[in-house]
Amino acid sequence: MKSSCMLLLIFSNSTNAYHYPAFAASQQAISAEHSSGRRWKNRRKRQTFLPSPSRKLTSEEEVALLDQLGYVPPNICTVSARSGISADAIKTNAAIDTSSKGIGRPIAIQSYPLLAQIVNKEQDKYNKTPFPTLYWLTCPHVSKAISEIERNGYVRKFQARLEDDASLAKKWWQCHEEYATERWGLLSESDREWLLSNNQIGGVDNSEQRKVDSMREMIQYSGVAGTDHRRLREPDEDKTNKDSSVYVPSVKCLHSHYAHYRSQKQSDSAVINIVGKWTHELLIEEFPDLII
Repeated sequence: MKSSCMLLLIFSNSTNAYHYPAFAASQQAISAEHSSGRRWKNRRKRQTFLPSPSRKLTSEEEVALLDQLGYVPPNICTVSARSGISADAIKTNAAIDTSSKGIGRPIAIQSYPLLAQIVNKEQDKYNKTPFPTLYWLTCPHVSKAISEIERNGYVRKFQARLEDDASLAKKWWQCHEEYATERWGLLSESDREWLLSNNQIGGVDNSEQRKVDSMREMIQYSGVAGTDHRRLREPDEDKTNKDSSVYVPSVKCLHSHYAHYRSQKQSDSAVINIVGKWTHELLIEEFPDLII
């Protein structure tokens, strides 16, 4: 599990603690064949995490994610995209086929924006770490195919397509802004209040407050793959862009954009992640035997 920044902060505040049992049960079944699972198991000997306050996961989905990743991320909220069919078509209490031809297997998950590591449960002390990746690709078959697409130079090609179309670039920025807004809205009320409060670190030096502020900035304003959507509104001081309103940052990671695209709610108000859509079209064309 990757994050663009790992900032740790120990805090003590009973009103901000999640009142859920410590995340442990599902981790007992970690598959030994996954290196990521082994690393997580070793880490669990020293650390215990609280689950996401909006966690919604069936036992069948847990088994599927264990097979895909080797562990179940503690801050998972739900499976946000599946192969072949919608969530409504999934049969309950049925095993999920995670092969490349499996129908209904997890493609992406939605992640809670904060990881909470238990330091002292009795005293309500936790390390909170920002996790800005709202949607995370889990299917190894799709991930491998997208890596091949990246090796064929499509990050650069997609970048050029965005830079050549000012109208498309503006919609691209709107997509980043909606991503950040959705992430901020996913926070629990107590976590949001904690990040916004100016005095929640009473009694400690300002460096701790700066950490909280940095966490808030990251969660509230970073778009897909860490893009700061506020850059759109900043003046182009060095005049390197002819039109600063359509500044286009690096596309970066196609995996992140695809996870977002597949997880988006298809509504009139949503600005579709166009890079994710292009990636989807390439997957269909280049990998016809892969059920996505």
